[in-house]
Amino acid sequence: MDHHIRQRDTHPSRERMERLLARIVADPGLHGRLVNSLARLEYIGVRKMLKSRRAEALDVDGLQHALEEAGHALRLKRLALQLDPGVATFAAAHTLAGEEAEDYFQAVDQAAERALADLPESARTEPNYLLTSAAIEIRAQAFYPLYEAALRAAGAPFSVAAIQRDEDRHLAAMAAQLAAALPDAPARLERVLAAEERLFDAWLDALESACAAAAPMTA
Repeated sequence: MDHHIRQRDTHPSRERMERLLARIVADPGLHGRLVNSLARLEYIGVRKMLKSRRAEALDVDGLQHALEEAGHALRLKRLALQLDPGVATFAAAHTLAGEEAEDYFQAVDQAAERALADLPESARTEPNYLLTSAAIEIRAQAFYPLYEAALRAAGAPFSVAAIQRDEDRHLAAMAAQLAAALPDAPARLERVLAAEERLFDAWLDALESACAAAAPMTA
């Protein structure tokens, strides 16, 4: 999985993300809404996990993963409220391109479903969960270090390093489970990741538009 992360680290979108994060982190209102969007994404991941994993396939590691992702959602939600007490829910007005963030996640899920279209429908549920989760975890491993760097550069009073460490473990688990579930997992994952790259760029477009539409920062 490391080479997929490295590809994203050298992709042109990296510099775009760095500029965008610096702009957002400098504005507490935008920052609070972005962190709330990240919390919403973590919540969507938990919801996906609980809906898609059958009881007979869920072990203690799966439960631990769900618990940790829920913890990420809660931690990020609390950080968002520290930055902006007005971001009470995950409604569009309380997030930064939050609807588009959910669209991104759901579209990655649909890309995974297409990558598994040759399998019987009854055999797709667990592999779909694994492919979607792996693609999202790879993105998280590219995104969170840039966000952490933006936080440090701005002297922010909090860190996302612990979340990043959890995501690293989750990705390792996804890689092992994918290899066990699908003999051709690398080829299928490549197709999902190609779609994810385009979908993430579309979310960056939405974030840039949301920032442009926001009121100018005040001194």
